[in-house]
Amino acid sequence: MKISILMNAYNAEATITSALKSLLRQRDSTRFEIVVVDDGSVDRTREVVAALAATAPEIRLIAAPRGGIPKARNAALRAMAPDAELVSFLDADDLSPPGRFARDVAVFRTDPAIELVYSRIRFFDHEDPETLAPSATSRWIDARVIQLGAGVYRRALLDRVGLFDEEFISADDTDFLLRVFEQQPNYVLSDEVAVFYRRNHGSITDRHRQVRQEFMKALLRRSKRQAQLGGLALPLGLFTGDHMAEVRSWTK
Repeated sequence: MKISILMNAYNAEATITSALKSLLRQRDSTRFEIVVVDDGSVDRTREVVAALAATAPEIRLIAAPRGGIPKARNAALRAMAPDAELVSFLDADDLSPPGRFARDVAVFRTDPAIELVYSRIRFFDHEDPETLAPSATSRWIDARVIQLGAGVYRRALLDRVGLFDEEFISADDTDFLLRVFEQQPNYVLSDEVAVFYRRNHGSITDRHRQVRQEFMKALLRRSKRQAQLGGLALPLGLFTGDHMAEVRSWTK
């Protein structure tokens, strides 16, 4: 089975090499492509990705003018190879644990009815550049939260969901995942860690007021759809905020 791993990037030259290498180390687990959309970076992100792509044909770089996260994600969705059956995501400042895709793809091979495997993520603050994982001195916390990279999705499921809503600034992932589960997919919740999520101060998750406003916008749209769906409820305990206050308290 072939999987498309979609990555949007903006001024990510400091972290994107690690992100891409953490994916490439899994190239023997299944056939995959990595679609990187550079969202108008003004640093060396494009040059860094192009250099890696010269030695790794799995990487495809799409250079786009600055348009924002949801527009970049939609560009990646549209650029997927036609023979890709599965889809996942990785942010340009995060890491993919070794063996993650071998484990998740095996679930789809075992049961053709499964449309989604949704796992946990590990927040961390310091990387070991040798292992492309949290360092021995890093703080870390595991949680099941709203995070696109926590899922591996059948492409047919995402075709039903549609594109990311480009009116969002920072909660397009929340809106998208809510719409995913509104499709009532046949899914598996895994307790394995699917993403090493780098806790970066100054990242979009640190802009608390904007994040809250965008999150509430996603919930409002969800409530309006819910009325049309006859009160369809999300599975209990799917997304939790466990330990998020502690993660936000981390400092460099």
